[in-house]
This record gives sequence, C-alpha cells and structure tokens, in this order.
Amino acid sequence: MTAVEEQRPSLTWLFFGWSGRLSRAPFALAWGFWVMLIAAAFARIFIVPKEDPSFVLWSFVFFGVGIVATVSSVMLTIKRLHDMNLPTPLIICLFIPAISFFALLAFLVWPGTAGPNDFGRRTNRPPD
Repeated sequence: MTAVEEQRPSLTWLFFGWSGRLSRAPFALAWGFWVMLIAAAFARIFIVPKEDPSFVLWSFVFFGVGIVATVSSVMLTIKRLHDMNLPTPLIICLFIPAISFFALLAFLVWPGTAGPNDFGRRTNRPPD
C-alpha cells in the first residue's frame, strides 16, 4: 500500500466533495450534524426577543447554515448515490416535495454496492 492509499479522507471531502463513495452510517451522521446545527440556530432565533439586536445575527446564522447545509447535503447524496451505483441525476429526487422524504429514507436504508463499482474501489473514500 502506498502513502496515498493509507490517507484517510478529509472532512472537506466528506461534507463538500462530490466524487467517491459514501456508506449509510457516515451519510446519516453527516445529515444529523446539519440538522442539529440548523435546529440550534433556529432555537436561538426562537429564544431571542425580536427587539434584541442579536435576533438579526441569529437570523443570518440560521440562513447561512441552511445554505451551507443544503450544498453539503447535495454533495453527500451524490456520494451516496455513487455507493449504490446509481446515476447522479437521481439527486433531483431530493427536490421533489412529494417524494423527497421517501428518497432520503431510501438513501439511508438501501445498502451500497459490495466491492468495487463504477465510482470507486472502496466505500467512504474518494475515487482511486
């Protein structure tokens, strides 16, 4: 094994990389991370009175985290689709309100491809 193969993927790749494969557990944990951050920002907005100057700050934090979480969730789902050896355009399922919940549930439950597939040799790694 070379030094490149022994390197672990970075958090930047996990949250914002679009190539490679991602299994169910890291996918679920990453989605949970973003849900918790959005919930924490929303809780601060809810607790702080509207007259308080920090209300505007927490509103911007909430929307900023929401935008970053949306981009990251798309990247996570692309890698999850790669692990299931499905085409990337299926990402559109997350943006159709009638099926988005069921699509997310399928991405969380459906097992990935065992062994190498079209998108990489190993799971939870960028492509080789």
